[in-house]
Amino acid sequence: MMMFNAVTQIAPWQAMAFCVLLMGGIIVVVEAFKSSREVLWGDLFSDDEYD
Repeated sequence: MMMFNAVTQIAPWQAMAFCVLLMGGIIVVVEAFKSSREVLWGDLFSDDEYD
């Protein structure tokens, strides 16, 4: 926690950018996981076929 405080004191915009990139990376990974799961298990998870 002390290291994070030091980083924010030195360059708060860098900490902000890092957090934004981290969140973006998490979103990308989650979306990629969803799409790959749909490809692998499309018959089980997709409801479009039953409409």
